[in-house]
Amino acid sequence: MRIHTLFTAVVLLFMVTACYEDKGNYDYKEMNDIEITVEMPDENTSFALGDLVVCTPQLVFALGKENTNLGYEWSFAGKVISHTRNLEWVADTIASNKMLQLAVLDQNTGVTYFGDTDISITSRYATDGWVVLSEKNGNSSLSFIRHRSGLSAPTEVAKDVYQMINGRPMGTGPVSVYPHWTTRWGGEENVSWVWVAQKGGESALEVSGSSYQQQTTLAPIFLKQTYPEGFVPAAVMDLQILSLAIGEDGTIYTRVKDSNLLFNTGRFIDRPLTSDDKGELKVDGSMIAYGRFDCQGGLLCYDKNSGQYLHISDYVHWDGKPRAGKALPLKVDEGDYKEGDARLNDMNGYKVHYVGVAYNEDHLYSPMPYMAVIENRTTGKFYLQKFSVNNYDGSVKALPAKFESQEEMKDLESVIDGSSKNCFTLSRYQNDAPYMFISKDNMLYLYFIDNKTLYPCARFESVITSMDMNIYSSRVLTVGLENGDVIMLKGIRSADGEPNLARYVINERNIVQVTDAENEFVLFHEKDFGRVVQIFYKWQEKWNENFY
Repeated sequence: MRIHTLFTAVVLLFMVTACYEDKGNYDYKEMNDIEITVEMPDENTSFALGDLVVCTPQLVFALGKENTNLGYEWSFAGKVISHTRNLEWVADTIASNKMLQLAVLDQNTGVTYFGDTDISITSRYATDGWVVLSEKNGNSSLSFIRHRSGLSAPTEVAKDVYQMINGRPMGTGPVSVYPHWTTRWGGEENVSWVWVAQKGGESALEVSGSSYQQQTTLAPIFLKQTYPEGFVPAAVMDLQILSLAIGEDGTIYTRVKDSNLLFNTGRFIDRPLTSDDKGELKVDGSMIAYGRFDCQGGLLCYDKNSGQYLHISDYVHWDGKPRAGKALPLKVDEGDYKEGDARLNDMNGYKVHYVGVAYNEDHLYSPMPYMAVIENRTTGKFYLQKFSVNNYDGSVKALPAKFESQEEMKDLESVIDGSSKNCFTLSRYQNDAPYMFISKDNMLYLYFIDNKTLYPCARFESVITSMDMNIYSSRVLTVGLENGDVIMLKGIRSADGEPNLARYVINERNIVQVTDAENEFVLFHEKDFGRVVQIFYKWQEKWNENFY
């Protein structure tokens, strides 16, 4: 019985197997599979934003003959970038070690084959360099001059980088540009962003300092998501916690950020910043001693409405609560003044032409030194006013300050005459470079603070519209001109073996002629930026990472 049952099972299994094999006996067409190899030329896997990324993939077909009717799709970091077989893509996406993938679709069979490699796209602008705001062909233009290393001349110049990246003009009527950092202890992005104020287009806007893609505009950050009545932005300055939106009439609107780890949190209030207890006397922010020193706990401004210097506070208390957004008067010992000196809290008899901040090299958290160029409204004489202000710690209503001196600046009346274009810049490192530079139209003057003497320094081919010397301990002075030229003069504060422009001017009493011809004091000369409005050296690091 068991033998009979086993025999029957074997017969049935044989019949089932035979039936299965018979049903599977079809004439299949062999697939022409594709093996894809994606390799970058010269094994280069790192590119900068705006670079042309070229890749010619290798396609190997299983049957030795290429298929027809193929479709191609390249993607990077999950974004489709091309539909051609050979890739030629202008990199527009920043990503680190992300997959560059080619998908090949055999449209005859519906089968898709893949090949990939990892590449990185970074920004060529995520580095130290000069930002140039200018007006070219009727439009606002934002350009970047990359700083390679040391005092070598820049070799990469990206003109109108905003339009190149965003695909449209930025706007019209450029007014100002300022950097914006997050905290140095972390934050949204390591590289500072950039606030631009202009009269046309989207008015004030912010762009990433690494990609130069537009990030936000100013108006929606106000409480009512529009500007207060009559407000026309002239500048936006961001500190650690406090942000200032400054109008062309000097009116200041403020916001206290929810977090200094992010670039834009919180909203601007619609009430102007005031200097009195009743909130009636608006602070004028048209003259601010801008400095990237978070230990200062704010910024100093000369308020022409009240005729005094004020400290605009930017401070986070140890309890985590901000003490920001107040305009604090300065508290000065009357014994600091000599007869005839202007008072820091009463400058009504004087016109303040410029106020700048230097860096205290003796101690990081010591009082910050300031210098102002002032004019006696009665006599017409000019003076260099020196004083220092304590760093704000959130615990006082008036900030202690010390008046140092008021020294006459002879011959300056021939430079600041009320009709000429004047620009100012102060060396931050006064211990080794005790200089202030002042321009009159196309002429540059060096004021040597040690001997209180004004020296004609350099003559340019066009009117000077902006100056900045905040690079490498003030060793280079960068000048922007009305005709669209940007020139860098070396030797302001020189190392051994370098030409010393300051010493040459002071000792030799010679004037440097800056033209297209080679000059030992000219580090860099580039044309065609458009009328330069403002130029500044933008450090890559977060706020106050390195003091300069």
